[in-house]
Amino acid sequence: MRGLVWASIVMLCLLLAGVGWAALRVVGAGLALSEVASTARHLSSAVDRGDLAAAQGLVGELSGSADRAAQAATDPVWAVAETMPWFGDDVGALGVIAEHGHALASAMAAVSDTAAGLFRPPGNGAMVDVVALAAAHEPLMIAAEASTDARSEIAAVEPAGLLPPLASGVDLLQVALEQVEPALNIAAQASGVLPGLLGADGPRTLLVVLQNNAELRTGGGITESFALVGADRGALTLQEQADSTEFRRQSEPIMALPEGTTALYGDGVATSAQNASMTADFAVTGQLASAWWQGRTGTAPDAVLSLDPLVMRAFIEATGPIALADGSELTADNLVPRLLVEPYQNLSVEEQTVFLQGVTNSVFGALTSRSIDPLAWARVLAEPVAAGRLALWSPDADVQAGLTGTVLGGAAARHDAAGPDAFGVYFNDTTGGKMGIFLHTGIEVAASCGADGRAEVTVSVVLESDAPGDAGERFPPSVTGGGIWGVPAGQIGTIVSVAAPEGWSAAGVQLDGTGQPSVEAVEAGFATTAAELRLEPGGTGTLAFSFVGPVQSEVLPSVLHTPMIDAPPVEIKPAICG
Repeated sequence: MRGLVWASIVMLCLLLAGVGWAALRVVGAGLALSEVASTARHLSSAVDRGDLAAAQGLVGELSGSADRAAQAATDPVWAVAETMPWFGDDVGALGVIAEHGHALASAMAAVSDTAAGLFRPPGNGAMVDVVALAAAHEPLMIAAEASTDARSEIAAVEPAGLLPPLASGVDLLQVALEQVEPALNIAAQASGVLPGLLGADGPRTLLVVLQNNAELRTGGGITESFALVGADRGALTLQEQADSTEFRRQSEPIMALPEGTTALYGDGVATSAQNASMTADFAVTGQLASAWWQGRTGTAPDAVLSLDPLVMRAFIEATGPIALADGSELTADNLVPRLLVEPYQNLSVEEQTVFLQGVTNSVFGALTSRSIDPLAWARVLAEPVAAGRLALWSPDADVQAGLTGTVLGGAAARHDAAGPDAFGVYFNDTTGGKMGIFLHTGIEVAASCGADGRAEVTVSVVLESDAPGDAGERFPPSVTGGGIWGVPAGQIGTIVSVAAPEGWSAAGVQLDGTGQPSVEAVEAGFATTAAELRLEPGGTGTLAFSFVGPVQSEVLPSVLHTPMIDAPPVEIKPAICG
């Protein structure tokens, strides 16, 4: 009996020691995780400042902290601790987080080592070392995949109820990943295609088409200006510019269009250079822009890059104001009125061309002469790229394949990448002027469950004009359109298109509760419905697009939309169908 008592005491002591050791390992791992999150936050700040030395040091710290958390999570007592009621949840959560944190830190360390070469210009006047950029692609892809996995898994961890050090670490790490993951994915995608486009394998030409969001198109705005840029081993030269007015409107389409595009918008998409971005399929936009340029010059570019003025604003925010030829400065604060409003209100068509081409010269000069930190670039451009403000197309099948399904591939490619319940909302101006500066929009996506178990979604798009009552008389035709295109001067005409996910079908459109004529077609693989709305000055209207989807247990819709001067507020209402 005495032996049994002593054996029981020994077992109890061993159990208490094991519990104590497990508790110490959980707390230790939680503290290491807090260090990971804190370091990740400081790393984000270092990238914002363009401080490479600090960023590299912080990556080392991040890796060390993640290693300590991972080592604690692989302790032999860990599996036992997961079954204990006192901190089993903490142990399970920490195991997941430590695993992904360690993988992400290791990948980031490899990126840091490789990316350092980007800061050593090759000495030929290049903006970037294209050899180093190409070498960074594989580490960036690994890091991007690790960050996406980590963000998804760690977002599923509920901090409530965890030990304080662990809960704090989870909160901080979730925030850090929300910032880091998009930038890493964009950098990974870009590094796969940019070296070739920047002349790594020989001289290339890049046709840059500048969108004007004051006159909306699906891809952002009308194709206002064209600039041909030469690229050779990372060195860029501005070779030629052309205003859209130099491309004469044609009586027949410059190239054949997909049937769905013609059904939605007519063949005007291919008879005017300004309409190239009406389609959601940027491959079609790129082919149109290339065709217009080739028709003018006799030579097709090697690739087409579309961007809008808010990309320039991101560059200015990163590097400072740009001096213009008239002695003034282009700043992040005055860019929109200087480029999208004032020229059309105050200058003749010829003066607009001279001013805007002068701006392009100044911006390009700053772009190629200023020291640009690629890490800061990736961070600053993350939001414009995610919003669809940059898009690339190449006639090279291999390059184009790398862009398909990425945020750099245009609206339809972004839609493809957005998930199974994503809807696209696109705007196309029919006014023929720059009345978009007076247009404000809002989007609500409300899901519900039909009696037959099928999912239902209504996408409501609110449009409001704050144009003054005398807009038709106060502003020139370059702003109002002058009534030339069928919309009376002062009014705002807009075609709103909503593209549904695969497996969904249209169920009608209403304008302020009354049935509205619409057009339905499949464009770029998505069932799309389009309806037009015209607003008087000060007017408002709501177009409600209804869709029916497959039978599913829950409807978690998301939305992407035309990049606009001011992003519309978006409200999402999911539904659980049971």
